[in-house]
Amino acid sequence: MAPSPLEQELERIIENRSLTSLFQPLVHLRRGTVIGYEALSRGPSDSPLHSPAALFEVASKSQRLSQLDLLCRHCAIERYNEFNTDALLFINVSPVTLLNEDHPKGMTVQWLAHHNIKPENVVIELSEQHQVDDPQTLLKAVNHYRNLGFLIAIDDLGAGFSGLRLWSEIQPDIIKIDRYFISQIHTDPVKKEFVRSIVSLAQTTGSKVVAEGIETDEELLQTQELGIDYGQGYLLGRPMRSIVDTAVGAYKIRNDSSNLLHSLQDTAVVLLQPSKPVDHLVASGEVVDRFLRTPDLQSIAVTNGPLPVGIVQRANILELFSTPYGRALNERRHIGQVMQLNPVIVESDISLEDVSRIVTDEESFDVRTHFVITVQGEYRGLGSVRSLLRRITESRIQSARYANPLTMLPGNVPIYREVERLLKKKQEFVITYLDLNHFKPYNDVYGYGRGDMIIQLVAELLKSHASAPGNFIGHVGGDDFVAIFTDDNWQLQCELILKDFVARIPNYYEAVDIERNGIVARARSGVEQFFPLLGLAIGAVQPDPNHCHSHHEVAALAADAKKEAKRLTGSRLFMSRRRMPAKPSECDTVKFVKSA
Repeated sequence: MAPSPLEQELERIIENRSLTSLFQPLVHLRRGTVIGYEALSRGPSDSPLHSPAALFEVASKSQRLSQLDLLCRHCAIERYNEFNTDALLFINVSPVTLLNEDHPKGMTVQWLAHHNIKPENVVIELSEQHQVDDPQTLLKAVNHYRNLGFLIAIDDLGAGFSGLRLWSEIQPDIIKIDRYFISQIHTDPVKKEFVRSIVSLAQTTGSKVVAEGIETDEELLQTQELGIDYGQGYLLGRPMRSIVDTAVGAYKIRNDSSNLLHSLQDTAVVLLQPSKPVDHLVASGEVVDRFLRTPDLQSIAVTNGPLPVGIVQRANILELFSTPYGRALNERRHIGQVMQLNPVIVESDISLEDVSRIVTDEESFDVRTHFVITVQGEYRGLGSVRSLLRRITESRIQSARYANPLTMLPGNVPIYREVERLLKKKQEFVITYLDLNHFKPYNDVYGYGRGDMIIQLVAELLKSHASAPGNFIGHVGGDDFVAIFTDDNWQLQCELILKDFVARIPNYYEAVDIERNGIVARARSGVEQFFPLLGLAIGAVQPDPNHCHSHHEVAALAADAKKEAKRLTGSRLFMSRRRMPAKPSECDTVKFVKSA
């Protein structure tokens, strides 16, 4: 049978080696750095086989998959060699190709050796989309590559039906979760639980996890919250011919989105509107003329050197000059003599909540007015009260999306943002991790409805005693809470929480259990056991902002402090002396997680 036109086109592409290799970055989701590039092949732009789907479909039907696979590999290695990078090269290899007895052996190693590329820098990606009928032979082929130094990845996990078996038998270094499960993951609890299970299993088996197809900030945030190691997708970088351009683009996109991840947008700097000030010795008439020339100008800052000393509001000065003899009496006076004294001045790195508190405390509060924004005391620009209120509203709406539905306290993502914000400012703070002792037995005996009431009690106590300005309280999940303190009274506030908890907890027990000071319930072993009344453990730590660089490191410290607090009997506070993780590996994947 004569070959079809598409088969003839494929033959022409293979013979002429007319493939284009593109490279898409894989990004470390905590550091924002590019760790590797996946090589992707495209046919000629004017060919009906330009798309990889069409290209490989025709190759499979015409029994030329092995030839095409080798050509893609060879072109990718040659192109990758031109970039002089230490980043990993991810190469897609069809399991069907590895099982083909006619598939040439040793070609990949020869090409790498020719270009002085070490196998340790190459990841062999096996797609789960291809059905594997002979897993033992595949395992033998994979081990051959592994023994040569290659890393092994399973691509498109979840796209087929053999993924977990393939994972178990091959024990890959890297797992790539199919983009289906990442798309809109923040709105789909089923996808979220599936991915959370994959991450948990990967941590147990020692595999790293890649989230494929990240295209929105929300998806990026959710993958970070779930503890996924690496990400790939259009948000982080599109496939491009040059990995130099791709690396810059990925890093830029990642840093742009880090405003969302690290809460830099929750500080006064996002309200900054560059606005030329006037010196305090300038004549008032000149300032009025400037307002008249610029109808949209509402406020002008007044400075003495680099320092702000006042502000002039449009309505006020025009009213002054509109009175009989107003211009004649005032136009030659220095603006420092007619300006509004004691303007609202805020530093660029303080939180929007604090800005809102300062602005609304002013007796002259007006949504049409402006305030001064400084950097280390020096004038930088103005902020609009209207913009501030709009940002506050948007921020609260966004926080509500991540709030715990039982307590309406902020969840993991806002907690991470607050920690990152404080670290960014190099601000000293104390973070406390709260957890209930013997909560599972209580739930078993009294039911989840009563258990929810206990969780709401802890939330109420936190709101009552730890909601001072500058503090932050959050609900990790289950019976786990976090409180962050920026003042010196944190210990007193924790002691008040514990005192009220001990006083109120008997109200949630029957009289017989109060009398015997506990309950009888089945332990995890299945044996009945006596458990004392519920206790509240608070582990506290003061991270060193000069040595802790992410919320993962802070979470590691807080988790250790909580463990020590739970070793104590009753409701107790434990203050850890550690201020930084003992070693980097401790915090590599640690995050705030609810207790089992």
